[in-house]
Amino acid sequence: MSLVGVFILYPIAQAIYSSFFDKDLLSPAEAEFVGLANYAEIWTSETIHQVLWNTFVWVAVGSIAAIVLGFLMGWLLYEKLPFTSVASAIVLIPWVLPRVVGASIWQFMFGGSQGIINELLVQLGVIDEYIVMLGSTDLSLWPPIVGMIWRLAPLFALLTLTSLQGIDEHLYEAARMDGATPWEQFRYITLPMMRYNLAIGFLLMLIYNIRNFSMVWVMTKGGPGVSSSTLPVMIYRTAFVDFNVGLASALSMLLFVVLLVFSYYYIQVYDKVQGEF
Repeated sequence: MSLVGVFILYPIAQAIYSSFFDKDLLSPAEAEFVGLANYAEIWTSETIHQVLWNTFVWVAVGSIAAIVLGFLMGWLLYEKLPFTSVASAIVLIPWVLPRVVGASIWQFMFGGSQGIINELLVQLGVIDEYIVMLGSTDLSLWPPIVGMIWRLAPLFALLTLTSLQGIDEHLYEAARMDGATPWEQFRYITLPMMRYNLAIGFLLMLIYNIRNFSMVWVMTKGGPGVSSSTLPVMIYRTAFVDFNVGLASALSMLLFVVLLVFSYYYIQVYDKVQGEF
């Protein structure tokens, strides 16, 4: 219990305490109590509102796209097509690669005139000239989202594969004997049998995405401006670039509450699954 207090409760308490102060990282002794001013800034700052919107887009688009793509990949692996075992190993590569390595690969691919993405789009006639996507205020958030989908889809593919393998084949045989169509089998057998695993995977995806730092930081460092900044990146920049520990602590509390809510629902779903087996 003492270890829990030292390594978990004390840092949380310290962050809560710091969030009520105007505190400079380089001059912590000169901290000034400001009450709820840091939280009021979160409420009123247009810059922070932009970051929160970026975070929402990052989590929503990245998670949903990774789930859809991962589900399709898992289904194809389950169909036992040729070279399925080799494909399963290849699918794992994005997940097992170190996060910084994966982010660096995508940073290079989305580079200006040297990036393969630009070259491919020009060759296909989608664009007429190279676009500096990572340096564009309108586009800079999307390359990290693509990189995150690439990283997370394999995780959901494996979850889908193991869930499909756990469904009793006799259920499908009985359904086919009763004249059920493939869609009806999918709707009334596959989805209900997978619902809890899919829910757990979805919540895990949200938790992972909302706290992810490396993909955005390596590819864009949250720029230009805050056009690609998410909440974890904003916290880091506020604390270690702007040295504003008080505001960074308040932002950390916001992130902590959101993660606490998602974690609560994850535990609820997990306990329900455990209760059924």
